[in-house]
This record gives sequence, structure tokens and C-alpha cells, in this order.
Amino acid sequence: MYRFVVWCLLMMGPFFGCSEYDLLSKQSTEDPMEETAPEEEPPPGLDPEDPDAEGPELSVLPDVIDLGVLCGEGEGLVTLKNVGVGDLEIQELVVAGTSWWIAHEELPVVLTTDQTFPVYVTGSGGSSVLRIVTNDPDVPERTVPLHAEQDTPPTIRIDSPSSAAILDVGVPTDFLASVSDDADDLETMTIDWVSDVDGTLGTSLANAAGLTSFRWLPEEWNTGIHTVSAHVTDSCGNTAVAEVGFCQNEGYTEDSIDLASWNFEGTAMWDAASGWVELTGPYTDQAGTAFQTTTTVSSDAVNIEFSFYVSGGTGADGMSLTALDADRMSSFVGSSGGGIGYAGLPGWSIEIDTWYNSVHNDPTTEDHLSVHFDGDVGSPVTWATLPDMEDGLWHLANIEVRGSHMTVSIDGVDYIDQEISGLTTFPAYVGFTGATGSVTNYHLIDALEVEGFICEE
Repeated sequence: MYRFVVWCLLMMGPFFGCSEYDLLSKQSTEDPMEETAPEEEPPPGLDPEDPDAEGPELSVLPDVIDLGVLCGEGEGLVTLKNVGVGDLEIQELVVAGTSWWIAHEELPVVLTTDQTFPVYVTGSGGSSVLRIVTNDPDVPERTVPLHAEQDTPPTIRIDSPSSAAILDVGVPTDFLASVSDDADDLETMTIDWVSDVDGTLGTSLANAAGLTSFRWLPEEWNTGIHTVSAHVTDSCGNTAVAEVGFCQNEGYTEDSIDLASWNFEGTAMWDAASGWVELTGPYTDQAGTAFQTTTTVSSDAVNIEFSFYVSGGTGADGMSLTALDADRMSSFVGSSGGGIGYAGLPGWSIEIDTWYNSVHNDPTTEDHLSVHFDGDVGSPVTWATLPDMEDGLWHLANIEVRGSHMTVSIDGVDYIDQEISGLTTFPAYVGFTGATGSVTNYHLIDALEVEGFICEE
């Protein structure tokens, strides 16, 4: 450079100048030693002379596959499309994780602009990823998340009654349950109720909250120990079962039995207008008996509750609750008058006597209770004085027999509570007897409930 400057000064003279900048610029731009970078080859399918040419571009739809809740396996479709200019080569498709599979044409495959390629995805649950490898110059590798849940069985729980419950006689019991499911609309779920004793009982539907109820009707199914199960099946066929054990005491109530099952003798009848049994009206020399004959109860394991009315006449004779021995009986009615309609009937009788009969050896001149075996009116086993029962009011009686122990209460007061020798076990028809002689009264029975103690408390 130094020699060039000298030469410039000698040749051009003092009136002209030389520029070092121009010299250097020219030298740098035309340096024969500088290497030229090789031109990149265009992607396959591009015209190298086209200044607007672009590379291939992969489109993936959808970008996530979620098959939801499955019954077994589910299928989805991932569509690959070349939305760029130039050939798109799909080089590799791989699904990671378990329980997922893909199906597609053999790779590699080349897609021209706007051409699509289907990838079929099958899953049976869990999460995975579909990995896609192409020659897309911007994003050569794409992933598609895969998800599905395998259907799980529904759940069911019996909330009421509690396990080992003892169900009351003659009282319907609502069985309450709750169900849930991971996919099904709860209002579409049907619950089947089954007893190990009586078989299929019926069905119920759940509400939107998953609650359901089924009414147990004691008069329709067997007494004793049951296990009732509730079965629910979802739309995938998966089933859940819940169960509860309980005991249904045997017996009946006046409202739960068919009047056709009553045996009415003498003057006894059902007063439909009043809703009670009339044994006698206030007329002389009447005798009436009413026994429920649909079923028997055990004479030494029973609770009997009823209301009675002994008024409205001139004062006699009385009525009885009788447990009639079904194996030895020949009639449902005994003698009238002082026999109070039970005289001569086998079994045991509890007499509510409102008239003193010396001929029958009544133990007191007062109104009284007395216990008799086999219709022997003149030989009470035990007895107790009562307050005046002919007061124009209804009275409540409750009799409980457990083995040889008997408790008799009137209006909540225990008048007999003792061991009674001679109480035996026999199948008994429960019923009532009443009679008048020359002196009269209404003898009425209402609100009967008979409960056999077959369930251990």
C-alpha cells in the first residue's frame, strides 16, 4: 500500500488526491481469496428458480385425542396434511405408552400440497403420546397427546335400614340407597332389589342426585331373617351390589290384613263405617268372636296390642283376648253370658270382666283381669283388680308373652307381670270374644297389632 501511495503522488501530481478508503473497499470486495458459500439445495419438489417458493408444512388435526370414558376400546382419527409448498415426507409414527395402538399406511410416505394422510388411533385407557416425524423444515417433530379412561363399575350403598335392624310388624319400611357412576346419567340407572328369601322384590330408579328408595311391605314377604341386596348396572355392563341384613318380625296389624281372613262368629262383625270390630251390641244374651286366621303366631313369643271399649249398656259381661290353639280347636266361639264367649276354647285367654258372676267363681266383685287356660272360666290362673272400665272411654291393652312370663298392661299400667306355670308353645290364632247376658254393653276392638318375637333383639 505504501508503494501505491507513492506512485499515486508521482503520477497524479500535487493537484490530485488519492483515497485510501476507496482503495481498501475495492480490495475487500474483490478479494480473490474470499470463499463463496455453496447455495442450499431446495426441498424436494421446489423450483429453485421460483423466488416465492416455500417448504412443506405439516398440519395435524386434532392436536389432542381424548376418547373420554370407554367400555373396552375406543377409536380416534388423526389427520396429517401438507399445507405447505413442496413434498412433505412422513418419516416415522410412534405411539408411546401402553394400551394404545395406531394403524396407517406403510411409511415413509410423501404428501404433495393439500394431500392428507389418516392415522387411526385405538386406546383402552390411560395416557400416551403419538410422535410424528416429517421433513417439515420448521417443526420436524410433532406430538399429539392421547387420553382415555376405562369405565369403572358404579357404586351403590344402602343407607337405611341399618344392618341387623328389626323391622316393625305391619309397618312398611323404606330402603334408601345412593348410587354413583363415572359416566352414566344417574337418572337412567335402575336398581334391582333382591331378597335371599323371597327372590326379586322389585326395582327403583335413581334421581339426579343418585338417591333411590324401595318400599318393603311386610305383608307381602316372608318374616324372619333376610339379606336384601341392591344391584345396579351401568351402560357398559359393569355391576355393583350392596346388601343389608335385617329381621322382619312376624305378625300383622288390623289395617294390614284382609277382612276376608277374619272369622266372625255369633254377633261379631266388622263395622266398616266406624273402622272397628263389634263383638256385641248393647243387647241381651249375645256372644260374638272374631279371629284372624291368615296366619298363626307362637303362643309363647308374642306381643299383642289393641284398644277396647266396654261401655254403653247396663254393665255386662266382658270380653277376652284369646290365643286359640290351632292344632286343638274345633270352634271359634264358646258359651255366652259369664262364659264371655271363650268358655271351652283351647289355648289361653285374658279376660276383662266387668260383671261379677258368683257361679263362675269370679275372684272379685270389681272389674278385673284374669288369665285362663283352655276356656276354664271358673279357674283363673292369676288375676288383678282393674279400675272402672265402663267409663265410656277407649282403653289400650298390651300383652307380652315370652316363654312362661306374661305381662299385661292397661293404659300403661302393668297389672300382671309374672311367671305363669302352664304356658306352653302352640301355633295360635289371635282373636277376641265378648258376651252379654241379662245385662249389656258394647264390646268393641280397634287398632289391633300382633307381633311375633321371632327376631332376637
